[in-house]
Amino acid sequence: MSDTDRETYAPFVLHEIDGESSLILGDAAFGAKEHIFAERAEDGWSGNGYDWNSVIQVLVAEQLDSAAAEQLDYDPEGGTFAAYGPRGPLEQLAVVAAATYHDDAKLRDALSRAELD
Repeated sequence: MSDTDRETYAPFVLHEIDGESSLILGDAAFGAKEHIFAERAEDGWSGNGYDWNSVIQVLVAEQLDSAAAEQLDYDPEGGTFAAYGPRGPLEQLAVVAAATYHDDAKLRDALSRAELD
C-alpha cells in the first residue's frame, strides 16, 4: 500500500510504501530558497540536497527529541534531500522542516549553525 502526502508539509513530501516512510525535498523546491543560500555562497553553500541535509541536521539536533532523532537516516544527493525512518519521527521532522522552509529568518538562523558537508 502506498500513501503520499504532498500538502501537509509542502514542499516536503511524506511518502509511505509497504510500511517504509520517507521525507523528500526535491530540486524543484530548492529554487525558492536559492537567495538564502546565495548569501553564503562564498562559504560554499549552494542550496542543493547536501546543503539541505546540513540544515536538517541542525533542526534535528535542536528540535527533535533524541529518541526520534536516532530513528532517522538520511540520503542526500545534489538534487534531492531524503530522510527515512518510522512515520512518527518523520512527521516530527516534517513539521520543523516545513516551518523552517517557509520562514526565511528561521532558515538563515539554522544555516548559520549548519556545517557544510
